[in-house]
Amino acid sequence: KQWYQRRVRGEEMAHLSETHTAILSTNSDLSETIEGLQEEVQVLKVHNKTLKDQHEIDAQQAQVLQKEKEKVLGKLEEKDSLYLKTKQTLRQTEEKNRKKEKEKIELESQLMKTKNDLTKTESKFKELLEKESVLECKLSEGEKLIESQRGEIARQCEEIEKYSKLMAMFHNLSSGKVNTRSRAEG
Repeated sequence: KQWYQRRVRGEEMAHLSETHTAILSTNSDLSETIEGLQEEVQVLKVHNKTLKDQHEIDAQQAQVLQKEKEKVLGKLEEKDSLYLKTKQTLRQTEEKNRKKEKEKIELESQLMKTKNDLTKTESKFKELLEKESVLECKLSEGEKLIESQRGEIARQCEEIEKYSKLMAMFHNLSSGKVNTRSRAEG
């Protein structure tokens, strides 16, 4: 029995020794795992601190970006307002341009009409100049004729005056003869 008990104890011891070795091995593995985990914890702590620092930097940048966004939105609203005003001004300018274009077309139409009227007037003026030239020619001829007739009239007046004087002389002479005859008869 003792032998059996020793054997059982030996087997138990061997088993305990194996378990102990396994536990030591597991303990060693666990120690290594713990050390690895502790290193990972340290890395995670550093990473966590880095993330916190980065978060703070990001938060500050987010605030800066928010302020910039608000400025940009303000500028965008100003630009939008300016755009609307410019668009309205553009519409007004386009409307003025349309009116000016319409006026231009009307003025061009009036100009064409005036040019046509001017052409007609110039044509009539040329006709009148030609008529005036013809009339001046006729007037010149008429004046020459009148001058010639005046000369003729003056000549005829001189003739008439001559004949009048002759007639008066004849009359005086015949009156003197009649008077002398009457005296002679009486």
